[in-house]
Amino acid sequence: MTWLTSSCAAAIALAAIPVHAQTCAPIEVRNVRSEGMVMVAAYASADDYNKNPLARMQLRPDGGTLNFPLCGLSGPAVALTLFQDTNGNGQLDRNLLGIPSEPWGASGQPSAFEAPKWQTTQVPVNGSTIVVKLSQ
Repeated sequence: MTWLTSSCAAAIALAAIPVHAQTCAPIEVRNVRSEGMVMVAAYASADDYNKNPLARMQLRPDGGTLNFPLCGLSGPAVALTLFQDTNGNGQLDRNLLGIPSEPWGASGQPSAFEAPKWQTTQVPVNGSTIVVKLSQ
């Protein structure tokens, strides 16, 4: 799946996926820097987590907070993983120990000491705003 690059990409990306009952979730990303695109991946199940995203988006920051709709969701939960690509290479950079060296975040309650997992990042799709705070 290719990265989508408009602020409306969240709505467009999922609109083409056939689903039974579609829902939109408002997303709020905090601690966004001014440099680098915000890369978002949305997962619909534990089986697909970190393997087969429901959608991938690339959004241009417009301040310290980024708000966008994520539409086309049909399941009871979604998990989001994000990072800000400050150097423009299209991937989350890590240091020699494997720790991310670019701002990253995930929905739910991800651990600060291990990679995000479905169990800790899934959040209900119920119309409530999903808030993700990027690391500093």
